[in-house]
Parts: sequence; C-alpha cells; structure tokens
Amino acid sequence: PHAAAPELSALLARSMDFKGQFWCERFFQVLVVLFGLAGFAVGYMKQDFRVTFQFLSAGGGISAVICLPDWPWWNRNPVSWIPYDSEEEEEEEEEPAKPKKEKNKEKKKKSQKAQ
Repeated sequence: PHAAAPELSALLARSMDFKGQFWCERFFQVLVVLFGLAGFAVGYMKQDFRVTFQFLSAGGGISAVICLPDWPWWNRNPVSWIPYDSEEEEEEEEEPAKPKKEKNKEKKKKSQKAQ
C-alpha cells in the first residue's frame, strides 16, 4: 500500500511546459465545441434541451479529466532554466546604489576606453 505513494508524489510534482499548456488549452476548446455541436444537433432532432446539456456536461467532464491534471504527455518540451549564480547577487549588494547619471557616465567611460 505504501509503494504507490512515491509514484503519486512524482506525478504531482510535474508541471506542464509552455507547449503543453498551449496544446492542452486547444484540446479543451476543441473537445467542448465538438460536444456542444453534437449536443445541439441531437437535442434539436429530439427537441430536448436536456440532451444538449448532457452532451455539454460530458464534454466538460471528459476535458477536465484530460486537461486539468499535469499528465506526462503535457510535459514533452521541458524548459531548461539558466543556473542561478549567487555571486552576481552578492556583487550587486556590495556596490552602493548610484544615480542613473553616474551609471551612464561610467558606461561611456568604459566604452571610450575600449575604443
């Protein structure tokens, strides 16, 4: 019974990448529209609004089960983040805050020296 806990936590720890978010949202929209159109057609033929509502509810429920969890297939293009460098942050804290004019002057001096 305890063996399933690590698998569940690994599944919950995943996050959807940007392309996965795009395709998940597109899939959700298409699925709801298709179920809505089918529900409208069947409801119109039967002259029963309840059938239309049932189709829309089924489409919403199915799309929620497919799109809401962060399933592995929504994370096929993970983002590679730049590693964090704490040395840069320490250097910024050591330097006192300078007005923009002084910073611009320093940049000009450095560019003139480089030439």
